[in-house]
Amino acid sequence: GRADTYFTGPRVGHASAADPYCPRLRALAVATGRELGVTMHDGGTVVVINGPRFSTRAESRWFAAQGWEVVNMTQYPELILARELELCYLNIALITDYDAGLEGAPDLPPVSVAEVERFFASNNDRVRELILRLVPKLDGPRECPCPHAMEHAFIGGGG
Repeated sequence: GRADTYFTGPRVGHASAADPYCPRLRALAVATGRELGVTMHDGGTVVVINGPRFSTRAESRWFAAQGWEVVNMTQYPELILARELELCYLNIALITDYDAGLEGAPDLPPVSVAEVERFFASNNDRVRELILRLVPKLDGPRECPCPHAMEHAFIGGGG
């Protein structure tokens, strides 16, 4: 397992992950991506697997049957650690593959490292441009819930 909290005792904080991403960062990233002509999906559900590894075919079918659109290895524990530090957090997930294949598409091969590397390389310039255009928009007050994420997160109260 990975370290997934800064609170290991004696004080324990329970950071809410109900709305996992900063709404301000999310809106800015979606708008910026669309300005650049990048296909952006403003929403979706992710299942996080403990990697590094690829899913089995059975897992891939089950994830899809649950309605989860993205299989990812890099949103947890990062999300909780950022929330515990009251940081604004956003994950920009770039699709690199179809996991272990799509139901009804038996000719689609399972994911490979070579395929993932190819998609990473093809996305590098778009991601770089997205980040370079997004960062200047982050100036100003943080008018979002992130700076107050831990105000009521401790057993027995207090911050």
